[in-house]
Amino acid sequence: MKKQVNPKVVFTLAFVIGLLILVIVRNNNRLTSWKGDWMPFAPASASLSPEDVVYAMLDAQRNGNTRAYLDVFSGPLRDQLQQVVKEDSPATFASYLVRNADFRGVAVTVTDRPTAEDALVRVEYVYPDRNEVQKLHLRREGKQWRIVQVAGAEQIKSLLPYDSPVAD
Repeated sequence: MKKQVNPKVVFTLAFVIGLLILVIVRNNNRLTSWKGDWMPFAPASASLSPEDVVYAMLDAQRNGNTRAYLDVFSGPLRDQLQQVVKEDSPATFASYLVRNADFRGVAVTVTDRPTAEDALVRVEYVYPDRNEVQKLHLRREGKQWRIVQVAGAEQIKSLLPYDSPVAD
């Protein structure tokens, strides 16, 4: 008697093995992005978008990671921030970053790309009682985007405080 192979079993095993390989590759940061141009095996050093750099800055701020926070800046702005860190201490600056990361949400939008090397980004912070809009100027340095200029924040009064119940 010859035993027949069930095609459903073969397909299921192949699918599970393929899924495991995909998970392993993704967890080893070898698979970069599923959106835009599909480049599944791009090098890990692929450049980040301007939005990614702003989110990296916000993550560093929330975590109090002074080094990562400074790494997203360039030029005179970075020099000014490094001077502040030197005058105080990295620990004091880290606690300052964490204290000022009390926003509830954030929206990041690239508003203009005057050249391939420049991007203007609008960042809207959502606080419990207000929203603040800040404009950032980013410049590409090699493969990396860096924040080179930050405009003052403009406060926008909310009609309803964040997290307040809405009734008819």
